[in-house]
Amino acid sequence: MFNGKTQVMLYLEDVAKAVTFWQSLGFVLLDTQEADGTMVAEIAPSAAADLSFVLYDLTYVQSHSPEVNVAAPSIMFTADDVTALYKKLMAQKVQLGELIQLGERLIFNFADPEGNYFAVSGNAE
Repeated sequence: MFNGKTQVMLYLEDVAKAVTFWQSLGFVLLDTQEADGTMVAEIAPSAAADLSFVLYDLTYVQSHSPEVNVAAPSIMFTADDVTALYKKLMAQKVQLGELIQLGERLIFNFADPEGNYFAVSGNAE
């Protein structure tokens, strides 16, 4: 049966640069490995998180598994203080969408260095 641990695979042009980006947002590096000369890294919002990202080299995956859909998935994170997170990302010069209120939720999106977009939502204060 399935358990609560979930990994999302992201296929990137520069895994090391992506690790640095996510660590700047507070993610932790759980593991790194090498596969045929390419870096594979696992990152998560915290060491105890049930969700982690496994970062793979895009070219490696395309050459070894051309049938894999390498498009970035649509992921929405939640945050306890959306406004503070938005301000932190703005100070770090992360590419951001507008912070909007949708009902009782605040929502915005941001892009990683490769242009993959992720969303964040949380309760309005």
